[in-house]
Amino acid sequence: MAKKPKDDEMTIMDAVDNLSGMAELDIEVEKEGESRGVKKDLHQLMSLKPEEKEQTLSTVKGTFKTVHKYLQHVYQKDKEQLKDMDMQRGIKAIMVLADEAADKLDKCTSLFKHTYEEGTLTEIKEYKDLRSFYMNKIVKRFQEVLASEAAWEEEWGAEEEQIDIEKLGLKDLETVKRDKEYELFYIRKDDGRPFFNRNLLRHIKLVSDFDEVISGVEGEDPLLKINIMLDKEAQAVAENIRDDVKNELGDFFADAIQHKEVPIVGDVIKLTMSLMLACNPQNLIQHTMGKMCIRYLKDFHGFLREILSSPEYHRLISHSIEETDKLSRTLIYLIHAYAYAFFTRIGSQKEFQEYYKNLVKSAYDGELPPQRKEIETLSFFSDIIDNHDVVTRVLKKYPSGPLFKTLDIFHERDEDEGFDPIMQGNPPYHLFTLSSELFDAKCLKLPCPTFHAHINKAKVIEEFKGFLRHIETKKGLEKHLLINLQDRTSWEEHARCQALEELENQAEFNKQLVIVTLPKKSDFYYQADTYLSVDSAEDFIHLLEEQVSSGEECGFYFSGKIDKKKLGAFVKEVIPLIYTHFFGKKSQLERNERLNFIEIFYMLLCLKILDLTRPDTFSFTCKDGVDVGATTNAAFLAMIKQMSQNPKWNLEEQDHLLWVLNGPALSVRERLVDYQRLSRMLSAMGVFCEGFAKGQEKLKKALESLYEYPLLRKIQCKII
Repeated sequence: MAKKPKDDEMTIMDAVDNLSGMAELDIEVEKEGESRGVKKDLHQLMSLKPEEKEQTLSTVKGTFKTVHKYLQHVYQKDKEQLKDMDMQRGIKAIMVLADEAADKLDKCTSLFKHTYEEGTLTEIKEYKDLRSFYMNKIVKRFQEVLASEAAWEEEWGAEEEQIDIEKLGLKDLETVKRDKEYELFYIRKDDGRPFFNRNLLRHIKLVSDFDEVISGVEGEDPLLKINIMLDKEAQAVAENIRDDVKNELGDFFADAIQHKEVPIVGDVIKLTMSLMLACNPQNLIQHTMGKMCIRYLKDFHGFLREILSSPEYHRLISHSIEETDKLSRTLIYLIHAYAYAFFTRIGSQKEFQEYYKNLVKSAYDGELPPQRKEIETLSFFSDIIDNHDVVTRVLKKYPSGPLFKTLDIFHERDEDEGFDPIMQGNPPYHLFTLSSELFDAKCLKLPCPTFHAHINKAKVIEEFKGFLRHIETKKGLEKHLLINLQDRTSWEEHARCQALEELENQAEFNKQLVIVTLPKKSDFYYQADTYLSVDSAEDFIHLLEEQVSSGEECGFYFSGKIDKKKLGAFVKEVIPLIYTHFFGKKSQLERNERLNFIEIFYMLLCLKILDLTRPDTFSFTCKDGVDVGATTNAAFLAMIKQMSQNPKWNLEEQDHLLWVLNGPALSVRERLVDYQRLSRMLSAMGVFCEGFAKGQEKLKKALESLYEYPLLRKIQCKII
């Protein structure tokens, strides 16, 4: 929810968020992940400092003032819209929400009683002015466009249910703005109906148009440059894929020239040509008015999926490689090499890093803060959070990226569309390589490789299967470890988790795929609901062990290829180690300490799973790799950096971590990484780094006893 220090900075979107929060004040417990805002401040009013109470009062007043300003705008500038019944219902829904908020404020807080000696909320000037303008101007205008007073009464008397629906649509605006569950705009309920009413579309347009009118922001919207950045990246990615498959491509063209009449040969030639056109720098956006590199690369991906889904391809792979002829083998090897290269491609970090630095520079009024050549971890983390705050404030001055992304979903979706992140502009790529004396493994940014059309039905995409088939046949490759960070007990994510687990259990993919699920959305992970008050360290540790040992019942899943005895022994040893070295054996652990404990435990557990499985590639996969996956990748980088011989971050490493953190969110959702996920990651890794700094040798020795000895020797994350 929004909280604005000054009334004149508040948008109508912020105001609607605040009204929604005030109307829900009877909710006693806030969930982890809720941003600081009116609802949280009002719940905690008595414990706030005097200046914070004043600011909360200012925010509440500013909310009603902004709604008043919005109604004035509609009344004066958009008179024609007031003839539209949908517009009338939308405005009345806002006022119903405002009245609910006023009622809850009177009942649930002492903000206006005693503290500020202003009486009840209904006596507050901003609320009285809003109600007066609505009743004397807006309602009167509504009545003028209807045939008679009787018609007005009849119309509204029959539409109370519709107003309730409109009000729900307004509350859904908060979901859109926070960009938490946008995948539900793609997915349908089991009965085929969408999760969100299309009334929400009208409200989005209504409030966004108004916010754009009143913002008065000068200068170019920085989000407009993202397409240029993505086009340059597409050209670099296409070159990388081409170079990765050059051997298979050479073999293909040596044979294919004689078999152009074979349909699948023609399809692979078309696939290859789209890649070559994406490689051509003359097709960059600054050089052409026609089709750009990013569009050709999207064509390449579309053609690849078509081939992998085709009957001709499935006939080819229905026989063993030894049984097929030379042309068939050449085709199979190239198609699978393309699929593997698509997942392990290397993007252009330089474009993002330049773009991000320009964002920071504009946030600091054209002065880029000096970047230290070497920086300690905690100082670096402090800079990250500071820059996140100032850049977010700059982006709020412009039309919301996530909001317009949602409008695009409404515009593009049809009956057959589902949530398909990789096809919907969120590709996988190589982030870094975990290197040790024991093994090397590429870490991939990998959104959940599934197509999710109905809430209870999801399937793995064909490109990922092609990726796994390449691992099976390519010498030197053995397996991919997919660490799934979705909650298999959650109704939103269960189908995707199930699809991944079922794929591993198929005979064709069992050797190449290892699935582990560590939930990052459960009540235990958030220490919410029944776990909120469990501050006894002994009880918490017992619950943590119980969560992991309960497995699927608590949202965890461990592949049958992982030695359960070794894993169980590790869990029993690492939890006391974390408790001793990072939390000083405190008898009571506050909620934030427990959240940090869980995060550190997850990271050390992931390293143990890597130790046990020794994959060629691995990924921290969430629904889209934008927030949960990005912050987990960054946490893993920070952990390994602290374990390495030089824990200070040089310039290249700083830029790389910022790319890992914010690259996915900016390119896919046109925003920075989620603040709550970021702050939790930085808090936990800060505790980890402090623990290392206090007793590095002792802690390192204790950790080495839990892993294969060579694993922690010369361990590092190599930047690509």
